[in-house]
Amino acid sequence: MSTLAVGDLAKGTWLGAITLSGIAAFMMLALFFGVRGSDRVKINTKERITCWGLLTGSVCLAAGGNWVDLITGVGTIPKSVMDQSGLPDFGPAGLGACLVLISIAHGYKRKWIHAGLALAASKYLIDGGGIGAVVLNAARVSIGHWGA
Repeated sequence: MSTLAVGDLAKGTWLGAITLSGIAAFMMLALFFGVRGSDRVKINTKERITCWGLLTGSVCLAAGGNWVDLITGVGTIPKSVMDQSGLPDFGPAGLGACLVLISIAHGYKRKWIHAGLALAASKYLIDGGGIGAVVLNAARVSIGHWGA
């Protein structure tokens, strides 16, 4: 288990040990309150929601366990829609890029749709490799080094 050691007051840190799962929970709650319209959390535009959703999804996938199940579950919705549409297979990176574009370009009245699209896109961008996989691996390695 990787932990981010930010705890010991004698060593100049103050939060304690935070696991990657704890960071994922924090980011997911921040996304929830931002989408909900909290005055304290300013994740209130579709661009901010999409970026925060992509980062949250990447951290959730890096955390593993139930977080992966959550993101994979959200990701099955657009994949099943694509499979039933009769369109050719876009591949994981193509589907992820399309989800990001839809999330940013379309102005849904309900902001949670942007968050769901971004969370699903994070799974497909990481599955496709490239920069999405780099972000995931950077989160894993950084937390691993901080905890050592």
